[in-house]
Amino acid sequence: MSSLRHNIAIGIAGADRRVLSWWRALCALAVLNVCLWLAVLTSGPFSGVHAGLQLALSGVYVLVCAYRSVLPRVDLERLVVVDTRLSSIFLGRAAATVAEICFALQLGLLVHQLGVHAGLPWVQMAAWAVPMFMVVAQGFCWHSVLTLNHITQAVESMLWAAGFSWMAALLGVVALDSNGWVNSLAIFGILCSMSFVAYVLGVDVPMYWRRYRHGRARGLPYMRLDQGARDAWHRRVPSGSWAAWKADALWLTPYFSFGVWISIAMVCVPGA
Repeated sequence: MSSLRHNIAIGIAGADRRVLSWWRALCALAVLNVCLWLAVLTSGPFSGVHAGLQLALSGVYVLVCAYRSVLPRVDLERLVVVDTRLSSIFLGRAAATVAEICFALQLGLLVHQLGVHAGLPWVQMAAWAVPMFMVVAQGFCWHSVLTLNHITQAVESMLWAAGFSWMAALLGVVALDSNGWVNSLAIFGILCSMSFVAYVLGVDVPMYWRRYRHGRARGLPYMRLDQGARDAWHRRVPSGSWAAWKADALWLTPYFSFGVWISIAMVCVPGA
């Protein structure tokens, strides 16, 4: 622990003022989010299988996001703020994979819950296609992290967009066949889903496409999977420059704030 504190002190000592402010904000978010989840945990009791599953899945997501907030990184560029073994790109990506699958299962479970309340059995079945998009996306993400090819990172983002689009379509059906809080939550879910899709297609995918083209123009060599695994485990590029972080801060910040709050909020949806 003392070694970690020492590495953090060294890492932030030479950081740009904007990087330092951003990193401190992420650390504050990490503490806030863990406290919010604990507050939801202690405010129970929760009844039903839905609530218990949502609570457990959210707990994993919250803890991993807290870890990644304190030790932020950009996977393909091997960029880190704090140069420590816990900042390993491979380790962070492995944790993120588990967390993102948990979050995807939460989304599928939410649509399933609303389908139960609306009395739509086919929506309940179709809900499980939502996390499947995100699970498949993890494979493309790992390919990009290990090979350093940004094109599969763009594919990953498009799969997330496809999953949220399918979720919005199912929630649209629920909204048409329900009323009260189920109808309101379905409409809110549609708005959030389509906002996310617009963000991914308007910001994330173009960013990864630009990086792919830039890499191709520079003749960036791609790695074999085994080479990439070793590289991702050992290589880190410490940087306190805001120029290096600002593009990724645009998605990391909402990911560790709004994304976590949505995860916690799904715990509070009444079970059927």
